[in-house]
Amino acid sequence: MQKITVIKMLGVVVVGIGIAGRVRIRDLLNPLPNSAVEKLKLMGFVSRRTLGNIEQLKQITLEEALQSDEIQAAIISLENQFHEEYVRKFLDAGKHVCVEFPLALSLAAAYELWDLADLKGKILHVEHIELLSAEYKHLKQQVSGKELMEGSLHFTERSKGLQS
Repeated sequence: MQKITVIKMLGVVVVGIGIAGRVRIRDLLNPLPNSAVEKLKLMGFVSRRTLGNIEQLKQITLEEALQSDEIQAAIISLENQFHEEYVRKFLDAGKHVCVEFPLALSLAAAYELWDLADLKGKILHVEHIELLSAEYKHLKQQVSGKELMEGSLHFTERSKGLQS
């Protein structure tokens, strides 16, 4: 007898339709072959603006996204000051969350969100898209093999690039 494996799709919603949100939608609609993204089913998007459909994708309300049993995860692509609020809403609703850095504007709030994710048994993933940029890769090459004694790295504007 042949064993049949059923792969469950994870319903996901993109929250925020700026540059990052639109890139997320593009990537979710066109996943790389054999990538984990192929297991995600984009169910819609949430925006504070009324936009209608984008790429044949339906705009849904925040309440619909929070209450839908078909949506198990949210990708938060909003302005930084809204991250904490929306991450908390989706975790409280029992959804997994992927959010762009920063998770919150304070360390205390970030710890609260990690604790909430643990309490709910949900995945909370923080991404930092700048770490994928050409500027960061260039900087990483420049410091490879060197010891950083003191300092910090600040990304301020995408368009200016890294100055040598």
